[in-house]
Amino acid sequence: MEPITEPVAKYFRWVMLSDRWERKEPLLRDIQDKFIYDLDPVGTIVKLQQFCKVARDAGLRWAWCNTCYIDQNNFELQESVNSMFVCSTLTFVYLSDISFSSKSGALAKSTWNTRGWTVQEFLAPYIVLFYQPDWTPYLDDRSPNHKESLPIMQEMERSIRINAQALAAFRLG
Repeated sequence: MEPITEPVAKYFRWVMLSDRWERKEPLLRDIQDKFIYDLDPVGTIVKLQQFCKVARDAGLRWAWCNTCYIDQNNFELQESVNSMFVCSTLTFVYLSDISFSSKSGALAKSTWNTRGWTVQEFLAPYIVLFYQPDWTPYLDDRSPNHKESLPIMQEMERSIRINAQALAAFRLG
């Protein structure tokens, strides 16, 4: 088992999208059995296409977008939420409402922080990367993990009022 563990783990790594849902988010039925890049690039489909492109460019083969996979009227909702903690190693946070080339402080003011899922989507993965509306890194911070970025973690602490060190060190268990 040991020789195949690493290749299998690498192949099945996936990224989760954490974002502020808009009115007409794509649902599973909108994308099922379709090539994502062949869909008409309008509205929130563009966000989904860009998310998939950034994930692919990062070397990942799998991407999770809640609107496409979680039926909020379904009894499996809790199971889906729990799977974020078990499976997710990386989360891309898409800050749709901040201006391009934002200055420090925009993250704290983003509507992303008003969502009920924000804290768990931030805590669940080991690695979090924040993106501006044009899919460039927030504050042009190109570090491999924004949970290790002092300016971003200080902003998160001010925003959600949880100690930055506790946020960065959190591990399920």
